[in-house]
Amino acid sequence: MNRYRSKWSTAGCYLILGVWAVVTIYPLVYTFLTSFKTQKTMYTNMFGLPETWHFENYAGLFTEMGFGKSISNSLMITVVTVLCQLLISCMLAFVITQFRFKMSNKLLGFFVIGMLIPAQVLMIPIAVMAKYLNGYNNFVFLTCVYIATGMPYMIFVISGFMRDLPRELLEAGRIDGCSGLQVFTRMVLPLTKPAIATMGMLSFIGTWNEMMLALILLKRNDLQTVSLALNTFSGERFSNYPGMCAAVMIGVFPTMLIYFVFQENIIAGMTAGAVKG
Repeated sequence: MNRYRSKWSTAGCYLILGVWAVVTIYPLVYTFLTSFKTQKTMYTNMFGLPETWHFENYAGLFTEMGFGKSISNSLMITVVTVLCQLLISCMLAFVITQFRFKMSNKLLGFFVIGMLIPAQVLMIPIAVMAKYLNGYNNFVFLTCVYIATGMPYMIFVISGFMRDLPRELLEAGRIDGCSGLQVFTRMVLPLTKPAIATMGMLSFIGTWNEMMLALILLKRNDLQTVSLALNTFSGERFSNYPGMCAAVMIGVFPTMLIYFVFQENIIAGMTAGAVKG
């Protein structure tokens, strides 16, 4: 009886996961197929394969819409943001977890408080700061805002991961003559690779897809990011949905590529601590 119950429960789990996979993946498949249709065939053949594959939707993004400039803007902002967040967060997490001082727990609590502040609350203060610091149409200011707003959660997660590292191993490194910087770069960072990969992936996705701050701070068309460029495909009088689908497919490609490259480390970081002993 228990064997049959186990089979039925396993079949039910696979059925639910299969339905969930279809619901999750189909919108991406639909967007991919629509990106090769014309505006007319999108309505006459909404859910089928394209009768003729039209690649001009992709070509028009770069020749007419200047989408390549938006991709380069987003890529530059995202890469700088992720690298700076990871570097600063790992250094601060190392200090908080490996050096014992009175303010270590309070310093970590300070960053935890930063996680509790909704992003919408920061919009007006950031806009006021941008006015006095020449932050409008300024990639440096926007990147600094992204770094500051994303660091609290990253420090919290990486600190929790570093706190579980075996202290005996780090102390052995110090006994062998390693300086604090050498312990950090040669021992702590390699052991923290799963958490770094996970946080880097989440930071990349969040920065690449961010729109509200970019909409507030970037007013010039030549400075717009990918998320802002998608708005140009829809207006009051006309909406180019096939072109928008092509832009979406190009926009999601970097995040998918990053995930497939670092998926082993990301999964390891997500499952770290799930099994003890």
